[in-house]
Amino acid sequence: MSILKPKIICVTGGKGGTGKTLVAVNLATIFKNHGKKVLLIDGDVENPNTYLLLGAKLKSLANVEFFIPKINNEKCSMCGLCAENCLSHALLKVKDIPPIPMLNLCSGCKLCYKICPDNAIEKDSKIIGTLYESEKNEIKLMLGELKPSEARSAVIVKSLMQHLDRIIKNPNVMPDVVIIDTAPGAHCDVEELIQKADIVIPVTEPTRFGLLDLTRIIELITLLNKEYRAIVNRASLPGYKEEFSLELKRRDIEILGEIPLSQEVVESYCQGTPLMEDPSGIYTSSDAYHAFNQIYDNLLKWSDIQK
Repeated sequence: MSILKPKIICVTGGKGGTGKTLVAVNLATIFKNHGKKVLLIDGDVENPNTYLLLGAKLKSLANVEFFIPKINNEKCSMCGLCAENCLSHALLKVKDIPPIPMLNLCSGCKLCYKICPDNAIEKDSKIIGTLYESEKNEIKLMLGELKPSEARSAVIVKSLMQHLDRIIKNPNVMPDVVIIDTAPGAHCDVEELIQKADIVIPVTEPTRFGLLDLTRIIELITLLNKEYRAIVNRASLPGYKEEFSLELKRRDIEILGEIPLSQEVVESYCQGTPLMEDPSGIYTSSDAYHAFNQIYDNLLKWSDIQK
């Protein structure tokens, strides 16, 4: 009998500040409120902040190591084969001396290590980031953080997805729903996370920049052949809303829902408590609270997620 897999929802956006994390955290909270086992993954490894919105404390899960070549000068015959075949030009070959590693260019592919005829290239590594886990209000959280001064964010993202694969294969810990919050933009980190998803929710705002960057991220989503519907955050923002809505219709961009400008959203954000995690009931009458519930209902109708 085949094991059911969780539904993976990717929340993304073409630019920063549109409210991706706000949407991801509150969607995770709504699913949890409806009895689902939820895993929230923060894939913005250069600036992870989902734990702040959840009010969660992080616990180190694993260090992320990155391969770097170490040249054994006594074994090296200076044939230059490694430098000739290094696609990232991370090995500098100068006549009559062993290759010089240019570690800031190294992709970690290990090709040099594999092809060296003298076994003169040894495995070495450095820690470039850390994976963390947490749990708050019955929502499991996993995130990666790139070490300052390092530039290989894609390695951290890949480690996150490998850990997700292990979780999905374990029926004892497998969630019902996985929500992935990506970094802003349309680069390789975001591509890796969208590729993992069943459905994608780009978050935008009714501004000219919002429309431009929404179009950009939709191009990537379409290229990856993923289903998507957009959420318009700060939907009551004046100035460009009418023209923005007309452009979405003209481009056949379907909307999952709209979240208005809301003081309650700001308050919950600052307090480190999701708007939809409202035990005191102070936000339940707000327009934003109703907007999130409507988004959840629309999401169930659109997808095959069961109530």
